[in-house]
Amino acid sequence: MTMHTPHRTTPSGAPARPVGVRLEPGEQILWQGRPEASALRRHLLKGRWLAAYFAVLLGWKLTLIVALRGLHPQEMFDMAVLLGQGAALMGILAYLAWALARSTTYTVTTLRVVIRHGIALQGTVDIPLRAIRSVAVRMHGDGTGDVALAVRDGGGVGYSKLWPHVRGLSPSAPVPMLRGLRDAAILGTRLARRLDGPAPAMSGQDIRPEAAPHATAA
Repeated sequence: MTMHTPHRTTPSGAPARPVGVRLEPGEQILWQGRPEASALRRHLLKGRWLAAYFAVLLGWKLTLIVALRGLHPQEMFDMAVLLGQGAALMGILAYLAWALARSTTYTVTTLRVVIRHGIALQGTVDIPLRAIRSVAVRMHGDGTGDVALAVRDGGGVGYSKLWPHVRGLSPSAPVPMLRGLRDAAILGTRLARRLDGPAPAMSGQDIRPEAAPHATAA
């Protein structure tokens, strides 16, 4: 799943048909997009760790069976059950990551950051730009990244309303996070510049995150 705006855009990069956002008078959308399902599966749901766990468990069980009892029909059946359980869990994780990505829309406007998410029941979290203290970008080895928004005094945003689009496990000081973005470094830089003053044009130019004083490594 590639990172893109989930709708047709104008030549300037602003969405032609905003998704899930009702704009205030004079408010404009600067960027809108969705996370990548593969990134959510790897980094949020820890899919690789779980796959490695089942591989080690399967190998350990196979070694014990061969060393102590040998491969008999019952042992082969037990191995098949364990393998099936692992495959079922990975399938569930893949579906959950796909559903999370499909049901999530991140929007950056001239006034706020909007996180719209929810698989069964859609909810919206509005974070005013004036409430954002700093922006941090964390890049992953697969080229995707997360953009964390440190807000002043919690920004009036609850942990349960944000999850899983939140960093850390502290309910008292939730940090909203835009997860699994292909262009996280560019978006983080533009958000940081927006905090300092007028935002640059939303083009496809590759801007390094360290170029902005508010953009830091997560």
